Amino acid sequence: MSLAERERKTKGVIFGRSLNHRPEPVAGESVASPLRLTDVEYFTLPQKSWRDQVRLFLQASGLSTIPMMTRLRWQAHDTIEWLQASLLGKGRAKRVAITHPVQLLPAMEFLMGLPPDLDVERRMIQTLVGRALIDYRKRISQEREKPLLFAREASNYFYAGFKDQQMISKVSAPSEQFFIVQRIYNNYYYFRLFYICSIISREPAEGANKLFSKFMRSSFFLSTVQDDGTLAAKPSYRSLPPKDHVVYLAKRDNALQARLREDSGLRTELQSVLRYFRPLRG
Repeated sequence: MSLAERERKTKGVIFGRSLNHRPEPVAGESVASPLRLTDVEYFTLPQKSWRDQVRLFLQASGLSTIPMMTRLRWQAHDTIEWLQASLLGKGRAKRVAITHPVQLLPAMEFLMGLPPDLDVERRMIQTLVGRALIDYRKRISQEREKPLLFAREASNYFYAGFKDQQMISKVSAPSEQFFIVQRIYNNYYYFRLFYICSIISREPAEGANKLFSKFMRSSFFLSTVQDDGTLAAKPSYRSLPPKDHVVYLAKRDNALQARLREDSGLRTELQSVLRYFRPLRG
């Protein structure tokens, strides 16, 4: 190992820093009171039987296994119960006061990875999350006295991160580089969040934004970011989003789909790039 490599690997220890991978929303982006949906029907889900509880216990003990689709269905039901308790105020799950879309990100990521066999559960989660995002957009627009579009918010975050990304090569001081990398990470994190929100809430397509291309670019950059704030020479393919998530967004990005219909070369390029992304399961 070279001296430069040794120094790079120990910087995080020397400076005692590690990146914050879950940055808080900026001031003014959370609604004043929790989101509450009053016109969405409550879904009654089947409860786990005592036999199911025994199967869960045996699996946790390593004495048995539960089929993947059964486990995913139970996880989907737990997610639906949590969303209903938090957004409808009904059900037995623990309630969370949701004031910003970042709190819904785990549910959105779970939704994007659900297989076709769980289409009923996927539509339930889509309904709850989608309506919550629309309600958030309406309320934050009123509070700001300015219309909010998730796609526009995503673009603003992307360009803020990209501007800093262009500066990073000009910075030599490790401490300064760390703070710039954290700033880039924060901006790309919220770019990704609001892009996903624009897709799930089914906002009208804005072709000029090319958000899917920005999503791919930011994903490859973030895959080079290491915990100590340094940048790897090459992308870490394990750090890229799951292929299932990328395909989910690509299929539902109307601006991208319009371009794909007109440009066969773009379709070939997309298929080529997708080989770098790992499937969520299998």
